[in-house]
Amino acid sequence: MVQSSRLMAWMQLADILPCGLVVTDLRGYVLLWNHYMAEITGLGAQQMHGELIFQWFPELETVAVNARVPFSRNNRQLFLQTRSQSLDQGHMWTFLSEVEPRKIDFASVVSHELRIPLTSIKGFVDTLLRSRDQLNEEQQVRFLTIIKNQADRLTRLVEDILLMSQAQSDYPPDIINPVAIEPVLRRILENLPSQCGDHPVIWEVPEDLPVVCADEDRLEQIFLNLLDNAFKYSPQGSPVTVRAWIDSTFVAVAVQDQGMGISPDSLDWIFDQFARVEKTNATVGSGLGLYITRSLVESLGGQISVQSIEGQGSTFTVLIPIICPVRVPPGRPINDPPLPDNPPESYPPL
Repeated sequence: MVQSSRLMAWMQLADILPCGLVVTDLRGYVLLWNHYMAEITGLGAQQMHGELIFQWFPELETVAVNARVPFSRNNRQLFLQTRSQSLDQGHMWTFLSEVEPRKIDFASVVSHELRIPLTSIKGFVDTLLRSRDQLNEEQQVRFLTIIKNQADRLTRLVEDILLMSQAQSDYPPDIINPVAIEPVLRRILENLPSQCGDHPVIWEVPEDLPVVCADEDRLEQIFLNLLDNAFKYSPQGSPVTVRAWIDSTFVAVAVQDQGMGISPDSLDWIFDQFARVEKTNATVGSGLGLYITRSLVESLGGQISVQSIEGQGSTFTVLIPIICPVRVPPGRPINDPPLPDNPPESYPPL
């Protein structure tokens, strides 16, 4: 009875520790798995009791005392700092969750990206305050213009970071509603006159597309990003094509430009955070636009892909789920062109 009470007290103490605590027997089978360990791994104490710890952390079989071990479960990648200690009848490990390297890199890159415009703004403001009387009006206007441009750049970066945070957050299901996609695309083009420049828009979007399962604001942000990129990174006067069609249980929307395209090597990471492709023009973005776009698409249960040929242009294709799926010919790949004007009777026309 006394021994059982002591064991219960030790287990309660283990559960309030600010670190993961695992106790195994001499063979490595789990006897104790505390609450913190369950939180950081997603594996409960009952589930892990009697499990061989080396099946989950094979590195622990070969490390001496201290180690940094990876742990992956349900697409969640962790790095744990562990310290081990031998017991008379077993072994004890303590674990601390480490910030993932990608998050460390992200914080570092964000700090760098914020520092660049801030340094420029501070430098020119200091010059204006210190030497304003020695500068003519043209120089002052030039300095103020640089400050404004850098402030605009800073604003865009902050807005992109906020958008990225929202895209990564858990999405409330009650905000997803039936949305007609054609009016959304038209409204975006109407609101982008300055970005369009002299790019003619080839419009291949049927008016009677089925409604999609989406949030209108997120849908608008997705295609705003893609169209803005198409106009921004294409030669003046080159056309941009907007095409939509039914693809199985999705509405597919493709934005095609005739810009410089993307190299095959860059296609592998084009949707990553702070991904930038070398451009021949002077346009500089935050490197978050396509990452945000992919996050928003996935938050709606959709998919996004890109096809590109260097020197010829790129096509970004988005699939958004349909509320009431319609029958279409099986096996049509994602980037097929829209259905013909007079489709067979085996599936409904657009």
